Amino acid sequence: MSKQIIVVSGSLRKASFTTALCKAIVDGTSGDAATGASGASDTSFVLRDYVRVLPHYDGDLDTDTPPQVVAEMRAELAASHAVLIGTPEYNYNIPGGLKNFIDWASRPFAKHSLIGRRMGVFGCSPGDRGGKASVDYLRNMIPLFGATLVGPELLLAKINTKIAADGAVDSSVLEPLLALARELGA
Repeated sequence: MSKQIIVVSGSLRKASFTTALCKAIVDGTSGDAATGASGASDTSFVLRDYVRVLPHYDGDLDTDTPPQVVAEMRAELAASHAVLIGTPEYNYNIPGGLKNFIDWASRPFAKHSLIGRRMGVFGCSPGDRGGKASVDYLRNMIPLFGATLVGPELLLAKINTKIAADGAVDSSVLEPLLALARELGA
């Protein structure tokens, strides 16, 4: 049976380091035989732009018939094996768009699409902390969703020095990201 893992970048910026890493994960796991127990890949990673396309969370819209984009996102998350979130850090917290995604995904209470999902998270920033506060925030929150937190705390500091102009990601960054991706696919 094929497993789908949804990859979400918490950044909106066109030249985002976080999104570049999310793309590298998707590209690096495409056709990766290591993800499949039988030697053939049975896991697919798909990058979704939920942070950009979801409306602002509004409880008045969160009814039995939410906006179509929300209903589609919730259905895809509920059908997925896992969710991998990449986050930058803004003012020692996650970006507003990522919080909005989490608000839509984690409702309705006790019946939402993250329950039972495996979830991983990584942070990156040009600074020395690698998104520590954002990653801590998400790692503390994930078990409260009824999801299973997978993988180590993954903080990628000085990320601006580890992604080349052509998008190539340094192996010191790519290897732990792909290890996390494979662990989520297990």
